[in-house]
Amino acid sequence: MKMKRILALCLAGVMVFSMAACGNSGGDSSSASGKDTSKESGSKDREKLIISCYLADDSQVAVREKYIDEPLKAAFPDVDIEIKMYSDRQSLQVEVAGGGGPDILDLDGPTDVAEFAKAERVLDLGEFAEKYGWKDMFFDWAYNSCFYNDKLYSLPTSFEGMVLYYNMDVMKENGWEKPTNQEELVELMKKIQEKEIIPISFGNSNYQGAVDWLYSTFTSCYGGPEAVKAAMEGNGKFTDPAIKDSMQLMVDWWQEGWLGDKASQSITNEDMMAFFAEGRSAMMINGTWASNQLLATYPDCNWDSEMMPQKEDIGEILPFATGGGYAINANSKNPELAAEVLNYLFTSLDRHYQSINEAGYQPYPLKAFDLAELEGMDEKLLDQYKLLMSAQENKQIGYCSWTFYPSEMRVYMNENTDALFLDSLTVDDYLTQAQAYIDTAIADNTIPVLP
Repeated sequence: MKMKRILALCLAGVMVFSMAACGNSGGDSSSASGKDTSKESGSKDREKLIISCYLADDSQVAVREKYIDEPLKAAFPDVDIEIKMYSDRQSLQVEVAGGGGPDILDLDGPTDVAEFAKAERVLDLGEFAEKYGWKDMFFDWAYNSCFYNDKLYSLPTSFEGMVLYYNMDVMKENGWEKPTNQEELVELMKKIQEKEIIPISFGNSNYQGAVDWLYSTFTSCYGGPEAVKAAMEGNGKFTDPAIKDSMQLMVDWWQEGWLGDKASQSITNEDMMAFFAEGRSAMMINGTWASNQLLATYPDCNWDSEMMPQKEDIGEILPFATGGGYAINANSKNPELAAEVLNYLFTSLDRHYQSINEAGYQPYPLKAFDLAELEGMDEKLLDQYKLLMSAQENKQIGYCSWTFYPSEMRVYMNENTDALFLDSLTVDDYLTQAQAYIDTAIADNTIPVLP
């Protein structure tokens, strides 16, 4: 999903190089699966396994090699394992549709996996789940989100959430306190705008779908997770007042200039981050994945993050998502080996803890995950992981679209939210169409499972 994880790393708990809901692919465009009967690696009997990831720069590749490539090759010495980079989702999808593609697909989460599942391009993992005990390994909400039409098609690669970032230097220089509720946030945004500072940085000119960070946050935090869940389960409607009011609130804030200064369609994701880090905006609605980007690109930025200031009758909510999903290509000639490799990735916890501590990878959503193993790492990152764990324990989970909305609904919303901002589409019409996608998903049993 993810223009969002520009600096995260391809194959661990972070889906960093992919575009949200999203050319030429890197490497060989021929089929990337099956047993290698050539002498490419010195033995005609060596099996070959290819895993996809999205385009990365040299430094990102170096980190990935340390925590993914090299451990995999050590664990599977008789297998030629290749990490194949793709410039975007479409090039990967075309290759798979043509009967080829990598054995393991690193996708953008359940809504992305659903597109491949509908086309029968990925395998049902049910038999492997039973063999390896995957159901008992993952947090229930994350594992259940990977089902489509009652079948398990992927495994969740990380868990993440939407938070509000504060530039603490800007806040302190102006004597502003972090707001505790929606009303205080509104008053703060007015003060920030009076200082000719953008209240909340936002931009999506190079990735239109970044709007799902906003509407996922507003529907969960200001419409309420109960209203969203009721709509998805057929006990309510996405057109109900709670959700409608939250969407109208988002539109009103944009039109006030509080979200991107009414120029988000001309601001890139990179600009959005720069405006925040450099103090041209005081706050930023972004995912927990953005913390790694801030530390790497703007190490001098003094930032903090919290759950969105609460609406009093809802309380504090953290919109949750899985960061991506590993699926097995239906074209793979050795799905058993692919499943074994996936199981290794999720059970080699020493390697995983090291990748989190040293490189800022996001955690796998595993029940065995132990925060105590992260003591000593960057405090801001650790605070976010503690926040994620606490929100789970306290049942403060909201719903991000790339994990919990029907895929067609999310595509529609990503493509049409800017029309709401620009006053060329009404909230009523927008939500009515969104509800039609929910109705279809309920009818054909493809509605996501919400915790």
